[in-house]
Amino acid sequence: MAPILSALFQFLHNLSPLSITQYIFLLIITILLFIFTQTSFLTPNLSLPPSPPSFPLLGHLHRLGSHPHHSLQKLSTLYGPIMYLRLGTVPTVVLSSAYAVEKSIRFNDTAVASRPHSAVADILLYDSTDVAFSPYGEYWRQARRVCVLHLLSMKRVQSFGFIRDQEVSLLIEKIRSISSRNGRCNSAVNLSQMLFKLTNDIVCRAALGQKFSDDGTSKAHSLLKEFITHLGTTLVGEHVPCLGWYDWLTGIKKRMRKTAEGLDSIFESIIEEHVKAKRDGLEDDKYGDEMEGRDVVDILLNIQENGDDIGVSLGRNNIKAIILDMFAAGTDTVYTAIEWTMAELIKNPQEMKRVQNEVRSVVNTAGKLTDELVEKMTYLNAAIKETFRLHPPVPLLVPRESTKGIELMGYNIPAGTRFIINAWAIGRDERTWERADEFMPERFLGSNVDYKGQHFGLIPFGIGRRICPGIGFATETIVFALATLLHHFDWDLPNVIKGKPLDMSEIKGITVHRKLELILEAQPYSI
Repeated sequence: MAPILSALFQFLHNLSPLSITQYIFLLIITILLFIFTQTSFLTPNLSLPPSPPSFPLLGHLHRLGSHPHHSLQKLSTLYGPIMYLRLGTVPTVVLSSAYAVEKSIRFNDTAVASRPHSAVADILLYDSTDVAFSPYGEYWRQARRVCVLHLLSMKRVQSFGFIRDQEVSLLIEKIRSISSRNGRCNSAVNLSQMLFKLTNDIVCRAALGQKFSDDGTSKAHSLLKEFITHLGTTLVGEHVPCLGWYDWLTGIKKRMRKTAEGLDSIFESIIEEHVKAKRDGLEDDKYGDEMEGRDVVDILLNIQENGDDIGVSLGRNNIKAIILDMFAAGTDTVYTAIEWTMAELIKNPQEMKRVQNEVRSVVNTAGKLTDELVEKMTYLNAAIKETFRLHPPVPLLVPRESTKGIELMGYNIPAGTRFIINAWAIGRDERTWERADEFMPERFLGSNVDYKGQHFGLIPFGIGRRICPGIGFATETIVFALATLLHHFDWDLPNVIKGKPLDMSEIKGITVHRKLELILEAQPYSI
């Protein structure tokens, strides 16, 4: 029994540190639960994938550690690219190779296209009525159709281009101001903070028609950061129902509800402003009959008013859930991808020089950076692909759930099984990638491998029916922002840490960030 208690304490500690009093309380309750609940949680005698030894009650939860994508990769080296785990009472299949994902998605995409119930998404995303977390069904199909056709189509993404251009220009001017004010010996900038504000401001303007603040310290910014953090939280009660009281003890659900209520109040006020402007005819005066140039709230309100024309009826909460999806994907994953790319280029100065030479050659010849020019920057795009391979923003893709029993690689997987795809492990799989742990953008030169769901070894945005519909919006921002930063400045580590290895450690969450903020020196480039 001692190993079980030790494993339980370690698992809970990874979620939220406790006081001594809480540990004592936890010990008493756990002993009582162990005495009165002797259920074996045995799985029916099926032909299941290989599985590590497990504990009663916990199953394999204790094996996840603080960085589950790392832990699951190590387990996959022992038990294979398709593993069966029991996370508390939740039967789970973990896929850790391109081949396993191809067999799962190509032939069983519909059967594993649903999402498991998530109390976190229910609290934060209006009963999971967004696109990312809603279960597979008619509502999801119609909501995703709205996003693909009306919010995130290539035409719509291009219509938001002026917002991206303006915000990236403001970022460049801010960095240039810091550099000229402080001089060459003290031109360090906190690029992590600047990139978060950049991507958040772009999404705010595209989705809401306004920014929250100029300094990034508003209440709305704080709530959005809390929202993104909460999305990556694991609730004990979802895996071990008899320990659901632990979530009450830590107060995590209360904090989630407080965050959700704060954001709801802000979004409700903004939507009401749009409704009033629409009622008073102010938007018609500005845009006429065209939807071109309108923000996401305008578009969704128009769909709400004319829902019968497109086959879906959106309520106010549905609108807010979809907008929050955009904030989670459009802010956190985008800034994380830019940050990791800059970190890898700083860590690999030869690749940095090669990318900058390419960017500057193309821009200096044309005179101005445009989307068409960015597409010609083959080495920059290769460096971004390589970053997605090594650092997928969401290393464990949003879990799926099987809605019926399937046969997979000779194993029988029952309905109701959770599927976890370890995109991080797949990107570092030596069976797919040569020198898999090295940053080598040249591996993608002349290659047709991309990250848009056609190649199972590179799936940072997901795959199949559940691929992220915002991939175009995200990549446009990532590529343009990086090209601009690399064109205008020479980047280096501050003198105090120059010559030391760059710390590339991670911090846990649904989106994996660098543990330490990226502080770099920026010197303006002149022809």
